[in-house]
Amino acid sequence: MRLASEMDHKAVFTALEKVCEDNISVLCGPSESPYGTVTKRLVQCIRKIQEHGRALEPMVASFTAVYHHYDFDSQTPGNGYRTLVKVLQSCLLHIIHKGRYIASNYRGAFFRAEHNASEMEAYCSALCQLRALLYLAQRLIHDIDHGQLYMQQDADLSGRFVQEYSSMHKACFYGRCLGFQFSPALRPFLQTIVISMVSYGETYGKQQSGIGTAALSLLTSGKYVIDPDLRGAEFERITQNLDLYFWKSFWNVTESDILSGFTRIASNPVQVNLTLTVPPAGLRLPLASDPRLTTTVSPPVAHWGPGPVHMRLISYELREGQDSEDLLRFSQTDAAPISSPRLPWVQKRPPSPWLLVHFHGGGFVAQTSRSHENYLRNWSKELSAPVLSVDYSLSPEAPFPRALEECFYAYCWALNNCHLL
Repeated sequence: MRLASEMDHKAVFTALEKVCEDNISVLCGPSESPYGTVTKRLVQCIRKIQEHGRALEPMVASFTAVYHHYDFDSQTPGNGYRTLVKVLQSCLLHIIHKGRYIASNYRGAFFRAEHNASEMEAYCSALCQLRALLYLAQRLIHDIDHGQLYMQQDADLSGRFVQEYSSMHKACFYGRCLGFQFSPALRPFLQTIVISMVSYGETYGKQQSGIGTAALSLLTSGKYVIDPDLRGAEFERITQNLDLYFWKSFWNVTESDILSGFTRIASNPVQVNLTLTVPPAGLRLPLASDPRLTTTVSPPVAHWGPGPVHMRLISYELREGQDSEDLLRFSQTDAAPISSPRLPWVQKRPPSPWLLVHFHGGGFVAQTSRSHENYLRNWSKELSAPVLSVDYSLSPEAPFPRALEECFYAYCWALNNCHLL
């Protein structure tokens, strides 16, 4: 495996060197350049990329020789060093692809010189920052114990690393190069999120409600669509200057009654949509290794002691147990599931063989199951299975590990109550 990885990176750097030489040959050819100063920018950029490539090749070779020592185990080849090299290779492959296009089409009638120069300069900036990250990672490997991913005692050294990383320029990763390390299909989605975020950040704090800020940000988003460099710079500004409550406010826009109403109209109707509150009580569960034995699962206690856990049950079809008194006593909602006696044409289905336990996104600081209701309704229909989404407590009011304890307790409670769910 290590040999194959070594061959991969050698082939990438060989291709990069050839593309750089080809471009310099084309751009500095004997005939006069049709694009003047733009051509000079391209040549300067290509030479910088060539310099970065020559410096990075031995660094990557040193990583590929040792990063297997940091894997979780021999069957799980994954760690931050591997990821960093993989991201670097993705950046290089984009540069190679763009460089081949420029070399082949530079003299063409439809060649967009300014656009291609800006694209190449953006990837050159990203490559420069990745080179700095690899340098930091090299120092990290050198300064910590063999096989360790982080420093266990030296807080001062850790602080210096964080300070160096914080001083790096990250705008290049959120402009033209946004999402280069992912599948191309993800890039429009990522662009939508980042444009929404920087537009929202521009109007954040202007005495508007969350939905008012969101509406105002729509009016200012056009310039970030047109100018990816401005988008990247603004994203770097808000990530470095705005506090946690900005992020909570941005992600919680989906919690507004207006957006939630649109979501419910656009998504599949469901027969069961119950919010549940489970009181803190010890649970007894059988051991997987020997079902004759049981173990006790305690309720969440971190920071302020035992407390209830909130969750939402969504089911496209009404199933046995979902309208039972045993389940409804946990429900916070006035509207019970549509039962067969109330509407005779609704057929109560037998229990599903599956239950999907869902922990929503939001970085443990924002959103609830309500924000994610649209796709959960669709999942319940498409999978023909109920969904139990856990509304864990959020930071900073509920610091780690409160949310984790609540998620684990909800999972164990679901195991004990599958006949109701």
